[in-house]
Amino acid sequence: MSISNISSSNTIKLVFDDGIPIPYIVRFWVFLISNILSLICCLFVLYHLLFDSNLRRGLHNHVIIIVLFMCLIAELTTVPWSMYLFLYDVVWIQTPTFCMIWRFLDTTPYTIIAKLVGWASVERHILIFHDQWVSTKKKRFFIHYLPLIFIVLYGVVVYGTTTPMNNCNRPFYYFIAFCTYYSCIYDSAVFSLYEFLTGGILCSVLIGFGSTFLVLRVIIRKRHLQQQQIQWRKHRKMILQLLSVSSLFFVLYLPPVILAAAHQVGLPPDVGAQYTLYGPLFSYYIIFLFPFTCLSTIPQLGTRIKNISRCRWRQQANVVHPEQWASRVPVVSRINKQKTTIM
Repeated sequence: MSISNISSSNTIKLVFDDGIPIPYIVRFWVFLISNILSLICCLFVLYHLLFDSNLRRGLHNHVIIIVLFMCLIAELTTVPWSMYLFLYDVVWIQTPTFCMIWRFLDTTPYTIIAKLVGWASVERHILIFHDQWVSTKKKRFFIHYLPLIFIVLYGVVVYGTTTPMNNCNRPFYYFIAFCTYYSCIYDSAVFSLYEFLTGGILCSVLIGFGSTFLVLRVIIRKRHLQQQQIQWRKHRKMILQLLSVSSLFFVLYLPPVILAAAHQVGLPPDVGAQYTLYGPLFSYYIIFLFPFTCLSTIPQLGTRIKNISRCRWRQQANVVHPEQWASRVPVVSRINKQKTTIM
């Protein structure tokens, strides 16, 4: 590479630098540790939700299963690709197609997760207070399964269609995250506003008010009706599951949305500038921490972990190493010789 090319690339990096004073190598190790722990927890929770028939049949667990699959996609694609950039200071595959795929796989799971959690905040009210709405297969399809299918397909179709739109000939820089690429459709003020309202404001309102009102509604019904209309023990895990998930979004998702909305209505841009700066980096922790918030879904968690540890220990104890087998061969041969002499 010539000196002019090196200087121009350094100039572009300065222009598009994210401004976060955290070295790439530090980000790499933080992401590596976080991703490994999150991936293990995600597989553990998914295994029990899918192979435990009681958990799999629970309607309130279906949205959690889909979200965990979205987390799994991100942890196996966009997170390792970001780590590669942090480690080698260049994009893994230096082609426009890869950059578009990277952007698509980053945007789609993130927005689908937010919409699914927003819907879960509403659906909990139905499952607890209006369970007759899902009492038949037909009702379950329209009230429970159809919204989940629509949310996932909507995200895949919309972002799968809009992400490759590069009619404005946006350039690609292969030493910056996502190659600095984003679809040209975001240059449209109408589409950007629509995305902000549906993907940001609506999800935030559903998560914030849905989870808060659920707790208040349970408390009021529990006091006024002396638990005749609601069985606290039956729905306690369902409510705690939503609250643990919502708390994650209260910390990492709602503040940047509220700040962006405040900037839209006239708040000075320098207010909350530091939070806006670090927001995109720490938004990955919605992916990393979500599996841990779902651990409350697993009944008898301690017992299940102990069983896995015991099975692992038994497998190791039953393994016969070559040196152990070699030491046993003479003993076996002596026993056979003794048998032949007796006969």
